[in-house]
Amino acid sequence: METAGKGKKINYKRGIFILAMIIVPLINFLLFYLYVNIDSILLAFRQEKGGELFFTWDNFKMMFQEFSGGINSDKSILLALKNTMVFFSTSLLVILPLTVFVAYFIYKKIPGYKFFRVVFFLPSIISSVVLTMLFANIVGVNGPVASLMQKILGLERVPELLGQDEYALGTIVVYCIWTGFGTNLILLNGAMARIPAEVLEAARLDGAGRVRELFQIILPLTWPTLTTLITFTFIGIFTASGPILLFTGGAHKTTTISFWIFDKVYYSTSSNMQSYASAVGLFFTLIALPIVLFVRRVMNRLCDDIQY
Repeated sequence: METAGKGKKINYKRGIFILAMIIVPLINFLLFYLYVNIDSILLAFRQEKGGELFFTWDNFKMMFQEFSGGINSDKSILLALKNTMVFFSTSLLVILPLTVFVAYFIYKKIPGYKFFRVVFFLPSIISSVVLTMLFANIVGVNGPVASLMQKILGLERVPELLGQDEYALGTIVVYCIWTGFGTNLILLNGAMARIPAEVLEAARLDGAGRVRELFQIILPLTWPTLTTLITFTFIGIFTASGPILLFTGGAHKTTTISFWIFDKVYYSTSSNMQSYASAVGLFFTLIALPIVLFVRRVMNRLCDDIQY
């Protein structure tokens, strides 16, 4: 009886300890994640009229009218959608493939790899605000890029790459390519480092060159990591955005869906506009969800997970 009583007391103390450890994270999850997300969903159906709050579909009707491109529609949301697709395509079709090649370049320790490792890892450890200021000065009218353009092209007047509609978006895309390697590069390098040296040695004995080694050995063995990176890219399909606020503030035709929603919520004093922005966000979430699930399923079927 005494032993049983001690056992219950120990279990009680253990339960109190476990509860004390999880209570703060649990409250944080319930309050700042679950409640906030549920409230943001409900916000999409709210509208204030005459001081009274109504639940309505008007926010979604307004959104579809904007997408229709009619005379009274706000063309900025269509421009934001187009620019968002530009950033998403850049991440998927340019940054990710380049990251694979750079990761392989560093993994094989090809001459010059230390320089490229510093160049591509550096943006990951420097504040984004500092980086954008640095980049803006580099491509500014008084920066080294402008001087180089004047010498090579013989231009009397150098265009403002971040201050003109023709160049602003492309310049920000270049910045995103330079700074977009960091996390992906770390994950891919880690996956490549796990590949047994015996596998690569056997491939070399069979006459496999670097290209064949990359596409027939490295990529299949790192496929789970690539699947994760591609899935993450598709998760951000409608939130893909460069540092628009820091570079242009949405001017010069550079606005994106993320910045458009921020602009509506932050600068508008009307609660109805916040509800409208919430409706737009919910709409794009509902579109992105099946796309992400489909991509995840396809990627998992393309190549079996190889254990090594």
